[in-house]
Amino acid sequence: MEKTISAKRLLLYLLIIGILFLYLFPLFWQLSTSLKESDEVFSGYNLIPKKVTWKNYRIAWSQFNVKRYLLNTILVSSIIMLGTLICCSMAGFAFGQLQFPGRDFLFFLYLGTMMVPGAVTLIPSYYIILRLNMANTFAGLILPFFFGSAFGTFLLRQFYMTLPKDLFEAATIDGAGYFQIWLKVMFPLSKPAVATLGVMTLVQHWNSLLWPLVITQSPALKVLAVGLSDFRLFRNIQWNSLMAAVMIAILPMLLILFFAQKYFVKGIQFSGINR
Repeated sequence: MEKTISAKRLLLYLLIIGILFLYLFPLFWQLSTSLKESDEVFSGYNLIPKKVTWKNYRIAWSQFNVKRYLLNTILVSSIIMLGTLICCSMAGFAFGQLQFPGRDFLFFLYLGTMMVPGAVTLIPSYYIILRLNMANTFAGLILPFFFGSAFGTFLLRQFYMTLPKDLFEAATIDGAGYFQIWLKVMFPLSKPAVATLGVMTLVQHWNSLLWPLVITQSPALKVLAVGLSDFRLFRNIQWNSLMAAVMIAILPMLLILFFAQKYFVKGIQFSGINR
């Protein structure tokens, strides 16, 4: 029996290692290419460079304007994440804890917007931003996403529904208003769910390509996804420098996911699935 269990566990480990290899191999290949000389990039299939060089990162950082793209991406994605956390948290608190006429109808109507593909709203959103004279500005990049999403509201609403009603009633008896209850009682308790939504929002807009590509033309406003896509415009693409730029782009997200994974798992665990 023990031998059978050990064999099954060994097969499970081998399967997990195989899946991890399929997912992580492109990342290892990118890292390897970013450390190679130009003449070694297509000279073979070796994963370990014959001669490690860091000049590709210097070229990507300075000559290909990755520094500007990185700063723009940090600015845009951070402001969107902050607005999403505040708006979705307040909306989730209202839908999860407060009682008012038409609450459930409004919530499910709002939730129904998740069924609308983003491509359907792309042209109307662009037209609105154009009429507001916000095209090719940071405001045009940020405003359509600043007020959160239906998914974010749903996630935090489900979390707030798991909190005891006694907390809300006790704060009300003490004379606290709705905003004070949300800010001083509910929001501090929702850190796991807020961290989960924050990481998901940050990753989504860090990798966003379609909307920034449509709304911006100025090189000073380009984000990483758009800036990296411009590499295709060069007649002779420097693949090692391109891979270095890609590694610079994904490194912040890897660090954030690594340090926030505890809150991320906890937020998913307590997201209200028992209600």
